[in-house]
Amino acid sequence: MMLNHLAKGLRARITALPDGEIRSQFIRLGLVEGAEVRCMDRLPGGTIIVEFCRQEIALSGELAASIAIDQL
Repeated sequence: MMLNHLAKGLRARITALPDGEIRSQFIRLGLVEGAEVRCMDRLPGGTIIVEFCRQEIALSGELAASIAIDQL
């Protein structure tokens, strides 16, 4: 399952991140494989707000579609 399909309020564990520079940026934020995230909100246009480690970040739908998860 990909992160862009996670419903509001549900939790998931990251299983795979995209390769390249964006992977490095996620790792700097602490968003790594095995991290648990919760969908806080879904905005028009596909943007998804996720919470992890007491942080909230907004991800475009396209970027969220490149992050594999296992729903908890």
